[in-house]
Amino acid sequence: MIVHTWEQAYTIVQVLRRTEQEEILVCRDLQENCYLLVRFQDQALNRRLLPMLVAQVNNKTFEDYLGLFSQDGDLYARFRYTAAPTLTERLAKGGDSLQARLLLAGNLLERMALLQMPPALQYEALRSYNLTVDDSLKVSFNYILDATSVCADMGLCFVCVRIAEIFREVFQAELAAKAVPELETYLTELERGSCTTYLEIYGGFRRVSELLRDRVPTGVAEPRTWLFRLWERIKRLRRYVVPLLGGLVLVAAFCYLIYTLLAPPTPLGTPVLFDSIGTVAIQQAELGEAPQPGETAAGRAG
Repeated sequence: MIVHTWEQAYTIVQVLRRTEQEEILVCRDLQENCYLLVRFQDQALNRRLLPMLVAQVNNKTFEDYLGLFSQDGDLYARFRYTAAPTLTERLAKGGDSLQARLLLAGNLLERMALLQMPPALQYEALRSYNLTVDDSLKVSFNYILDATSVCADMGLCFVCVRIAEIFREVFQAELAAKAVPELETYLTELERGSCTTYLEIYGGFRRVSELLRDRVPTGVAEPRTWLFRLWERIKRLRRYVVPLLGGLVLVAAFCYLIYTLLAPPTPLGTPVLFDSIGTVAIQQAELGEAPQPGETAAGRAG
């Protein structure tokens, strides 16, 4: 399928979405450049979208937006398209250090500020499937738009909510460990819409990133209090400690068994003293007077 305009012809490579109101198309021009065409098919919707899209034609900083055209009553908006992995796909692979994720988050905020797109488009671009990250951690946006959201009258507060959602995904390990409570406070402020400018958003992130670098120097988040850290280490060592303790008990039992076998028996009870043998009385010598050899008890008495 080919979409023709007065100046260009676009070959449709892939249909990403198709509804009664819109189509999202990946296409190439004759020079093999890749684009995203968003086709709006609802006339009432087009009248609402047109003022915003026309205004972006003169927004030179919004370099991802490449203009619009009309064909057969439908409105087409043209954007750059990036085929790099999405942010969610990259995070699912794992392996990114804290430093890499901080750099990635910073690149995202810088890219947002540089493009200066309207909040409605920015709200759409900050969806998980629209964020792409290449090997150099450069962040780009795709524009698979939800037409009803694009038309909404949105402010920066809605964008802040989307940023908080993304950062919760990027810093999931650090949030779970509660290593930097200020990170949770920053994200809560974003979700409440407390930031009113990009400067506030970026300034808050810079403060939190410095705290993360200071408190997580190894790149592995640990709970802030020593009790949490101790408990986490105990859980990691439990699989080694339990078999070790069991082995020590067995060794102690074996050693005790050997000791009882080799030790001489201990006489039990009180020894029995006999006073006579048959009819012969046995006189006990007084303490300290042992009888001499051949001396009888009667001789000693005389």
